[in-house]
Amino acid sequence: MPNLLTSILAAALLTVGTACAQTGGEGSSEAAQSTAQTTAQTPAPLPASDWREVDPDDLVLIETQYGTTALELNISFAPRHAKRFRELVRAGFYDGEYFYRVIDRFVAQAGVQHDERMEGWPPLRNENDRASSFEPFIKLGNDDLFAQTVGHTGTGFAMARDTELAREWLLHCPGAVAMARDTDPDSGSTEFYITLDAQRYLDRNLTIFARVIDGMQYLQKLERGNRAIESGVIQPPRTGDEMRRVRIASDMPEAERPTYLVMRTRTDAFEAAKTARRVRTADFFYRTPPAVLDICDFEVPVRKVE
Repeated sequence: MPNLLTSILAAALLTVGTACAQTGGEGSSEAAQSTAQTTAQTPAPLPASDWREVDPDDLVLIETQYGTTALELNISFAPRHAKRFRELVRAGFYDGEYFYRVIDRFVAQAGVQHDERMEGWPPLRNENDRASSFEPFIKLGNDDLFAQTVGHTGTGFAMARDTELAREWLLHCPGAVAMARDTDPDSGSTEFYITLDAQRYLDRNLTIFARVIDGMQYLQKLERGNRAIESGVIQPPRTGDEMRRVRIASDMPEAERPTYLVMRTRTDAFEAAKTARRVRTADFFYRTPPAVLDICDFEVPVRKVE
């Protein structure tokens, strides 16, 4: 079987100064506690300079029966894969196709699976990592289990750097979008996967070319396969959930395009948001948690402009 491998991005942002505002008091009720632990809090109004607009040419919208999931392409890090995905979308390649391999707490994989249509899209040379660049890199601020140093790019993608290897790479945090492949590292072509949970052991082994910035909750609703049967491929007569339509935002009429803002990572507001997740001093915590932040537990704040 070919290519078997791979909200708003949501993390609880607590108040730090005026950068972010908490929407409910922790411990005030069971519902409030749940909200504080599992649901994104809405940042307080910040200066426009603290946000950047996602380029419509890099904004991909995947429509399923549950709702629309928005992806942001990373043309800087994985130009061949991001360009290929954009071309596939514009060719209507994924319209009417399925998430045919979905494994709980692992990945949701989609594409054409066995179709001869793959033949028109030759395999790509992998872009799993690259030589350390001059791209902005904002360090997380504490040690990581998998890499020497982790942090975020200037556009908010989770990334690692290693000075001894002189290499850097994107991370398989929840919502990472990568090209599936066979054993050959250069065999990715059309099939892609989205991580449903952190899969850091895959870092540097597959090419991440995008990330989910909205609608992760819809991917979590996708029909699951059984990992013990055909590596999680959903078995006939079931097909998995259909991608009803996949579009690039810039191809839509301007009035119909969604607009997303991502918090800039070289700002005081971004540092405050990280600190709020790292340092838990609310009255709810009668035992203070360690001041440690996992890179995959912090998601760069994203806003959809209504």
